[in-house]
Amino acid sequence: MKWTAKAKRMFGTIVIGACLLAAAGCGSGSERAGGDVGNYPNKPINLIVTHGAGGDTDYNARLLARLLEKELGQSVVPNNVTGANGSIALEQYKDGDKDGYTIIATNSAALIGNKATGLSDFSYESFEPIAVYGKSAGENVVVRADSPYNSIADLVEASKQNPNTIKYGVSMGGGVYIASVIMDKSIGAKFNVVDTGDASNRLTALLGGHVDATSIPYSGAKEYIESGQLKSLGTLLSARSEMLPNTPAVDETYPELSVDTYYVVLAPKGTDPAIVEKLNKAITKIVKENAEYKAEVEKMNFQAPWVLSVEESKAELQKQLDHFMKFEQYLK
Repeated sequence: MKWTAKAKRMFGTIVIGACLLAAAGCGSGSERAGGDVGNYPNKPINLIVTHGAGGDTDYNARLLARLLEKELGQSVVPNNVTGANGSIALEQYKDGDKDGYTIIATNSAALIGNKATGLSDFSYESFEPIAVYGKSAGENVVVRADSPYNSIADLVEASKQNPNTIKYGVSMGGGVYIASVIMDKSIGAKFNVVDTGDASNRLTALLGGHVDATSIPYSGAKEYIESGQLKSLGTLLSARSEMLPNTPAVDETYPELSVDTYYVVLAPKGTDPAIVEKLNKAITKIVKENAEYKAEVEKMNFQAPWVLSVEESKAELQKQLDHFMKFEQYLK
């Protein structure tokens, strides 16, 4: 067969095109994502923290970052990007670089709660969840020591008998506010809900007699409970903290009321699943095997180390989203 010059050129173009397509299609998923996952990470990782320095989300993120550096062999650099209960950072980075070198540390009250309250129009499904890697000891429902209420049931029943007279301090839009709405719509509590700001301000308002009850993380209330100035009626957890076995969870009395706060690490949507799994394995190893991590979280969070796989993390976040969204119409 004799080839014309034109036929040769056409055949050459077809062959080159086929080779290019084969090169693009035959690479592994990790190669298409921008590199060999086996070599990941080979440069520093930027960890975006959605809440301010000094808070529980920041504390847990920085502890994890420090230990991840040892586990991964690369720097993990925390960077606080704060505002609007974490929604500013989450919005900014949800569609960020998908190479595994920018990841996000947040908490479920922001990630899930912001969608329920309308602060965001997205939730965990707009990211690749890497791990739910811990949970707080829960917001403690606290009253002053001279209060007549000695249990959650006492407080709720009193609010029903005297509607809108018991002042309950919250931070509007956050998990504590969501819990107050659930108290109203699910168990019929009739508090006079007062926006008193973050946990430290809620504590001040309670001690100063400006509100009758509020919810405060145990780490913030501990000193005052132990000194006899406050008493805890229980935590807003779905189960008792292993570190606080004598403090009841409100779920024991009112199952719908629980609001667990989880610490979560995310990657931008579309990040290679192999990178996500590699990070989850590293985090899991730290949480389950690192003695320094165990000592720190027990001291700070009053919780035993706890971590979920990628799929378990997705399932738990979906469960909380479903729970919060049942009250969506009352939260917006």
